[in-house]
Amino acid sequence: MKEFYPFFQKIKDEIAKAKSVLVITHQNPDGDALGSLLGLRHYLVHHRIAYQLFCATTVPEYLKFLPHAEEIKTETAVLTEQEYDVVIILDSGDLEYAGVTEHFRHLKGLPIVINIDHHSTNTHYGHLNVVNPQASSTAEIIYNILDYFRLPIPKEVATALLTGILTDTGSFSNLSTTPSSMEVASRLLALGAKVREIIDYTFHNKSLKQLQLWGRALARLKEDKETGIITTVLTKKDFDELGLEESSEGFANFLNNVEKAKAIIVLTEKGDGVIKASMRTTRPDVDVSKIAKYFGGGGHKKAAGFSLKGKLVETEKGWRVVNAVKESSNDDTVKDINIQS
Repeated sequence: MKEFYPFFQKIKDEIAKAKSVLVITHQNPDGDALGSLLGLRHYLVHHRIAYQLFCATTVPEYLKFLPHAEEIKTETAVLTEQEYDVVIILDSGDLEYAGVTEHFRHLKGLPIVINIDHHSTNTHYGHLNVVNPQASSTAEIIYNILDYFRLPIPKEVATALLTGILTDTGSFSNLSTTPSSMEVASRLLALGAKVREIIDYTFHNKSLKQLQLWGRALARLKEDKETGIITTVLTKKDFDELGLEESSEGFANFLNNVEKAKAIIVLTEKGDGVIKASMRTTRPDVDVSKIAKYFGGGGHKKAAGFSLKGKLVETEKGWRVVNAVKESSNDDTVKDINIQS
């Protein structure tokens, strides 16, 4: 992390000159997206910098326990109605993933863009890029920034940052777990992070209907004997019949426990004609981020995702994605994809 210290100083210098800072995290935020966002909020509050927190989609119910999560705005008007000197984008490999590509073009003035992330597929789109794929999470990077500048970290901030680390490492069960992540987590615990509360809200929060949803996906599990890849799908109809929002949070991580699977792919059909793919692997010789990147997505070697415009259709031979188009600013049509056969 020491190699990033000069960049930390540059971040401090740019923020110190700013009258107003906009902080963005990616749409459909997870624990790391919000944990890092609220961790950086602490830096801005401490230095009395005017700020605005933004996410293109609402905070999911299971993460609303995080202090100050209610401050995060989702109205796109905040992107254009005010002038910002600095825009900081967290945990987002590109502007598309952040959900601000179109609106970003209309930001007033010429703000400095600071990109802080830990995804290996990050496109380094900022004027200043702090991208460390060796970090377990963006929250770990934010902790190191706060620690470098000797900022006191109160319990609520420690809780937010530990949420990011715990969710991105799967409670220290996946390959994102490193000695550094364990060390930072122990420091946050010593600072009073509410680990029991984090685990209750993020890992032990499944309702009966959510488990019934998982049951439908489990019943559709198929293994491709040639590739060793296991796939399943969740349709819009599944969510509608169970009265659930279009979220299958944690399911791909759960399936990553399947013995000897080369990789896991979960396709979730959303109501806006978009299919979200979540991929996981525990194999050291498999890099799912390469698949995600091909389809316009991104992520890590062991956990990645992408989105397609299209529709899930069940056929006699299995599920297919029909009329598949890459969900990106320069869409490329993809032929129909066979999911199970």
